[in-house]
Amino acid sequence: MEIEPSRIKGRVKAPPSKSLGIRYVFLSLLTEVSLENLPESDDVRVAINAIKSLKEGKEELYLGGSATTLRMIIPVILAMGRKVKLDGDETLRRRPLNALRWLPGKFSSNSLPMTVEGSLGPETQIEGWESSQYISGLIYAYCLRGEGRIRVIPPISSRGYIFMTADVISSIGGKVTIQGEEITVECRNLRKFEGSVPGDYALASFYAVGAVLTGGEVEITNLYAPPSYVGDHDVVRMVKEAGAESYVSENRWIVRDTGVRVPISVSINDVPDLAPSLAALMAVIPGESRIMDSERLRIKESDRISTILNTLASFGISGSYSAGTITVKGGEPRRGEVECPKDHRIAMMAGDLALRVGGKIKSAECVNKSNPGYWSDLSALGGKIRIHE
Repeated sequence: MEIEPSRIKGRVKAPPSKSLGIRYVFLSLLTEVSLENLPESDDVRVAINAIKSLKEGKEELYLGGSATTLRMIIPVILAMGRKVKLDGDETLRRRPLNALRWLPGKFSSNSLPMTVEGSLGPETQIEGWESSQYISGLIYAYCLRGEGRIRVIPPISSRGYIFMTADVISSIGGKVTIQGEEITVECRNLRKFEGSVPGDYALASFYAVGAVLTGGEVEITNLYAPPSYVGDHDVVRMVKEAGAESYVSENRWIVRDTGVRVPISVSINDVPDLAPSLAALMAVIPGESRIMDSERLRIKESDRISTILNTLASFGISGSYSAGTITVKGGEPRRGEVECPKDHRIAMMAGDLALRVGGKIKSAECVNKSNPGYWSDLSALGGKIRIHE
């Protein structure tokens, strides 16, 4: 994609939530599911195929690049008492799976490809730092068994996604009780699920930041009302703290650039997927802004500490990393060029910066992992974008 300086303005539908979409697909292990607005992303397609193959009794599953599906399906396989070989693409093969040592099964390796076999007892203890996705998988696994208990060893990362999973299970009549580090699951007489997948705040944040960076304004529709627990919806508050007008009304996120730029410091322990869009926003804020508790970004689709800093540098913005904190020294970016490091959110981050000063994003189709419509959406909002095949 080659992008010229543009002004982002208008209304756009938030891309369906990848996180919720995958969780609704997993619901089909427990009950009949009827879904509308299911994301057409690569990761959701992987989840559909994996769950279908598991139901059909297949002994080998290919999981593409979907770490969510991988980490959630492992406890489910144990709950079923199955022996299954798992593999994925090169990005998924790089992902560490150190938390497996806490699970009661047998694993041929702590990275893909690997074979999973064993069974799940009535209670599982697991560490919470590497990923909350194991915990979400255990919730589904115990719901499949009828009941169970999970004890999480702190610190717990991405806690909001655990609450999201609990909400999804409660939508079919299951009961997930979260008290500190202990989670109990009870699933009896589950009802069918019918519904639509709402929009994704983390993916929508790239539209919001694009508007702020270009002196524009955007109305992002199809979002859910922000819940009380910490989650990706907190980006609405973070963008406001940085000086923009930003609020949610009737499931619409309204964002307007005010010209005000205020340095911000945010912890992303519970919202790691917000780091790339926030880094793009910080690039135009004079002074130093900070993304704290960011060490886990190293085990994403790319080493996002490095790829965020490299992307900023490609657009003339300096940054550094030390002791879990990314520091961004904001200013005025310059035209840049980035090749997507097989990481969808880094490509979107580069897209936002290019909207302000121009630039080129190579291998830009990597956004298909979560939001295939990203580039066309930006074009519809006023982005001057040319596609080079």
